[in-house]
Amino acid sequence: MEGMEYFYELFEALPRCGPGDNESTRRAFNIIPKLPKQPFILDIGCGPGVQTIELAKISNGKIIALDNHQAFLDKLMKTARDEGLEDNIVPKNISMLDMDFDNKTFDIIWSEGALYFMGFQNGLKRCHQLLKNNGYLAVTELVFLSSNPPPPVIQYFEKEYPDIKDVKSNIELIQNEGFQLISNFTLSESSWFDSYYLPAKKELSRLNKKYQGNEIAIGIFEEMKNEINIYKKYSDFYGYEFFIMQRVNLQK
Repeated sequence: MEGMEYFYELFEALPRCGPGDNESTRRAFNIIPKLPKQPFILDIGCGPGVQTIELAKISNGKIIALDNHQAFLDKLMKTARDEGLEDNIVPKNISMLDMDFDNKTFDIIWSEGALYFMGFQNGLKRCHQLLKNNGYLAVTELVFLSSNPPPPVIQYFEKEYPDIKDVKSNIELIQNEGFQLISNFTLSESSWFDSYYLPAKKELSRLNKKYQGNEIAIGIFEEMKNEINIYKKYSDFYGYEFFIMQRVNLQK
């Protein structure tokens, strides 16, 4: 994609690279019913790792934090050192498409707002392979919250995420790919704005001035501005759903 350097300049300045908050991370983790004292966790597409830090605090586990953008991993590990958590987190710079872990390695796989890069169904298949028997997967996925979203929402996602489904369809997919759904909940609007869209609006104002006259940069920033405006107007119709599930043996 042309202009990725401007995309990363924006996102490197944000606390998070997508909707979420520590409250949702804790809520999802606390739903998991039974874990070893020191679970082995894989955080796929960790970004700057706000949720990774929170998981390290509440899980007493060892976490592999996987992302393919080194600046995000550097930011994560600086926070980990500042918080005294560097021994709990191992950064790994690799694409989620190229994960080379042995099958049945992890007690938990975590992915907030990232698994869709693989395609949600493909992501479920890969996580099923990498989880231990009866291991857990916790993931946020973009979903329709209404069975009848208005045309502007449908048109927007035909371009941005044509694979988006409603919650019921995702639950069926989860069950078909060898998982038992334990629980699910919708992220609040504040989890979109507080650590993501409001900081992004501030950075967009700064970057639009910095790159005035640069059509490629301004085009990327306009896409982000449009994303924010769409959510403001149509947040009743789509959102992120947190799915917490357990691996079961496939009967295929």
